[in-house]
Amino acid sequence: MRVISAYLLAVLGGNASPSEADIKKILSAVGVEAESERIQKLLKELEGKDVQAVIAEGKGKLASLP
Repeated sequence: MRVISAYLLAVLGGNASPSEADIKKILSAVGVEAESERIQKLLKELEGKDVQAVIAEGKGKLASLP
């Protein structure tokens, strides 16, 4: 969750495509040591995708849950 949160903070701050260094910088600012493996996995999953579209798709999936 921390890595995803840092990614979203970077996007909200105007960085449409945060790098691993950007995410690590955000996490280190609050005293969290970032795991490169998790960051790289997230970046790979989101590569070429619009974050707003991914969030909208997730909301749709949550709405269908009982």
